[in-house]
Amino acid sequence: MSADYWSSSQRSKWQLTREGLMESRRKLVLLEKKMVQSGLIKENPQIVYDVNMRIYLHTLVVKLGRRLNVRQVALASAEVYLFRFLTRVLLKEVNAYLLVTTCLYVACKIEECPQHLRLIVLEARNLWPEYIPHDVTKLAEFEFYLIEEMELYLILHHPYKLLLQIRDFLTDNSTHFGFTLTDDELQHLWSLINDSYITDLHLLFPPHVIAMAAIYITVVLKKNLNAIRSAAGPVGNQAQDDKSSAMHLDDLMTLNAGGDVDIQTTSGGNLPDLRLDEDTVKIDRFMNFFNYSHVNLDEMVEAMQEMVNLYIAWDRYNENQVRKALQQMLLSR
Repeated sequence: MSADYWSSSQRSKWQLTREGLMESRRKLVLLEKKMVQSGLIKENPQIVYDVNMRIYLHTLVVKLGRRLNVRQVALASAEVYLFRFLTRVLLKEVNAYLLVTTCLYVACKIEECPQHLRLIVLEARNLWPEYIPHDVTKLAEFEFYLIEEMELYLILHHPYKLLLQIRDFLTDNSTHFGFTLTDDELQHLWSLINDSYITDLHLLFPPHVIAMAAIYITVVLKKNLNAIRSAAGPVGNQAQDDKSSAMHLDDLMTLNAGGDVDIQTTSGGNLPDLRLDEDTVKIDRFMNFFNYSHVNLDEMVEAMQEMVNLYIAWDRYNENQVRKALQQMLLSR
């Protein structure tokens, strides 16, 4: 247990490398083949632990958390536990719905917003009656299984606190750096960090790298995108949902491909020079702050790239397909 990330078990025990993470998943593939051959599990080729499955598991955590009015930090911890667990255990071995429920139950304990065992089982059964058993001891047993696989390392450090510290630091030093994060930007940043828990970022990078990557996307990329969209004229109101980050997929893909947008040829006429100047000045000032922060540039770029890739994949996400695949596997046992 540590109040400092740099001396925490999160860094010393559970901050993996790309190669280490790939090796863990390669071992799971080999284990799956052995278990299928020995008849311990069915093959179920439709069950693939990919970004679509991770998005679906994320939505399960959010749905249950909302029914219980759980704080966001506990939802985030539950997702980290969930994806840590699945670096060591096959999804085909377990009941994914019971796993999600158990992760949230443990996370609420650790984040000091505990939920009664019977209440969390009741709410989970209301959502997924065919998958959650009446017997509450099943969840208690799974809790020990989960904690054992994580080797008792449960204390987590999240980017949310770092984000608020950066916001306060910029506010206190606004005369030096020349800009602050607005409430609208902070809300956007919060959404980006929420979505980042679908990715592997929290198994790979320190929380401050993820926070800075979110700020870069919001301040640098989103400001340019807003300028481009304003030139194209007003657009209709779009419904906000769990996957929304207020960034358009086409724009993200353009940025992802390294493409440049010619603002002068964008429909709607020329942009106001004042607006462009404000955006350019703020971006320049942010880059000065970024250089001052000494955050690892390679890590931040990799984190930003992973976030962009997530939204590209999310646009093609088919929830019904994933849900039916899990249903077929669990009900055929």
